Amino acid sequence: MASAFRSSLPRTSSECRSHTEHYTVKTYALDTNCFIDAVNETHHSYEALQRIFGAAERGQVSLKVSLHTLHELEGKKDEAWKLAKTLPVLPHWPIGTWADQVATWSELEGTWSDMERNDQIQLQLKEIAKSGTDIRDRGSYIDALCNGSDGFVTSDRQLVGSVPCERINNQFPTKVLTPEQLVEELCR
Repeated sequence: MASAFRSSLPRTSSECRSHTEHYTVKTYALDTNCFIDAVNETHHSYEALQRIFGAAERGQVSLKVSLHTLHELEGKKDEAWKLAKTLPVLPHWPIGTWADQVATWSELEGTWSDMERNDQIQLQLKEIAKSGTDIRDRGSYIDALCNGSDGFVTSDRQLVGSVPCERINNQFPTKVLTPEQLVEELCR
């Protein structure tokens, strides 16, 4: 299932050219907790997230947000929500039942077959990840996956804990990583 899915995905990363160099800017989708942590100076990921947003401002990385993430944040409409609204929104690939959707009919991407495939993937993720992942987390990851993002950045241990992370990263091309791990990648 995963290998067939890999070949149907769009290419990851956007290619950029400057006057004298050719480099690739990778794209990462940020989970809900990244926005909450990015506005909380006391959180352990705050510094890493500030570096990530700085790298995005300098064009070193492209950051995106899922409609699932925006849906989770819009209940408070606080600083985290405002920060999330500054990023481009990933096209929404449906999963689950109609009641689980966070987009209108006209905003959905893909076909009925894609929806069935994505729902199978989200059920796989539910099995792979530790208990406690909800459909919004899995949906945000699937939006990142289906849109060819290089990574999905989260501090949710259900996804980024060593065992689930390794399983997800071995099965799918969109890697799950913490803000600190992304900073390490950006420094290479």
